[in-house]
Amino acid sequence: MKGKLSRNRPLISVIMSVYNAEDFLMEAIESILNQTISDFEFLIVDDHSSDDSWKIIRKYAKKDKRIKVFQNKTRKGLVLSLNFLIPKTLGVYVARMDADDISLPKRFEEQVAFLNDNKDFVACGGQEYIIDEKDKIIAEKYFPTDPRICYNFLMNFMVIQPPLLMARGSIFRMFRYNNHIFQNDDITIHFKLIKMGQFGNVDKVIFKYRKRNNSLTHLGPKNVFFLALKARIYAILKENYRPSFANIILAGIELFAVLLIPERWIVPIFEYCRHVKPAYTISVALKKLLC
Repeated sequence: MKGKLSRNRPLISVIMSVYNAEDFLMEAIESILNQTISDFEFLIVDDHSSDDSWKIIRKYAKKDKRIKVFQNKTRKGLVLSLNFLIPKTLGVYVARMDADDISLPKRFEEQVAFLNDNKDFVACGGQEYIIDEKDKIIAEKYFPTDPRICYNFLMNFMVIQPPLLMARGSIFRMFRYNNHIFQNDDITIHFKLIKMGQFGNVDKVIFKYRKRNNSLTHLGPKNVFFLALKARIYAILKENYRPSFANIILAGIELFAVLLIPERWIVPIFEYCRHVKPAYTISVALKKLLC
């Protein structure tokens, strides 16, 4: 399904921040350029990388006019870099991408079809493979498809993988990520978006998410948990987010567990619970409980 590239308004605006990602950057960029939908603009900002990332980005920009490049003079972090790109987007839809992940060829096709078919949905993600630093598939991660489950479980985990997010551009451009809570993550905008409509996920694997041992989550999982909890409490107090009582109780159980469990065990336990089979079983059981 090859879309026709619009002169003034592309169907999709893709935004990506890059910092020292030379080992995986080419594969990430090519996975966007090889989408079955070609009607997009690709906005990339280099966040003052010290490796060859900027050189790689410029090389691709010279070959493909859909790529628009920017460079931070000093390092700004993920959140400020994304906030810099958002107002520059023109697309009917805005899609996130990270510099070390891989979008499967039909990612955009599936997400656009989903949003076209579900007018009440403001954003969607999809299912994904987890890959290691050598591109080996090590797991499959499940994300709920039911909008009610997505809404309530945003209290407990990311119901749309952040770099897999696609949102309606007219709504997405109304908001910015909150740099006061997370300087290197992007949970806050999800609570702003979900006020405007429903969340869901394509029920197909459309993405490869790379697990890296030097990621923020792996280096400091307890700190990341407490920052995320802070963002969720802020959303309840300031963004009119209203999760179910059951999900608030579950958040309390998660807090208790994180306080007690040794930090080195937190990520392995969380990752096990978020793999397809156990996560699907839990989500179905909780759906019956909540509904």
